[in-house]
Amino acid sequence: MFEDIENNDGYMRCDIYEEDDKYHIEIDLPGFKRDHLSMEFNHGYLTVLASKKEEATNNKNYIKRERTYGVYKRDFYIGNVDYSKINAKYKDGVLIIDVIKSDDTKDKKTIEIK
Repeated sequence: MFEDIENNDGYMRCDIYEEDDKYHIEIDLPGFKRDHLSMEFNHGYLTVLASKKEEATNNKNYIKRERTYGVYKRDFYIGNVDYSKINAKYKDGVLIIDVIKSDDTKDKKTIEIK
């Protein structure tokens, strides 16, 4: 359960914990806006995508650039859950996902992040 499929060299660090009939996933995504994020569930896999385009440099003479841009993806195998009961919200740079445990697996579905 919650097998880590891809971690993109340290991006999307997360904590996962269990509570009664739920799993909670908290993923750090600082610097992203809500509309930069998407999530889907497909055959037991939960996929989180975050994308950020490079800002225009406006002829800046950079001494150092450490901020990164691009598309980041993290897949988790979460097994048999009821995808209609997966809830997600993004606040203060943290994506919080609650997954209700279930024996029901459905086909692919896009999950709204509130």
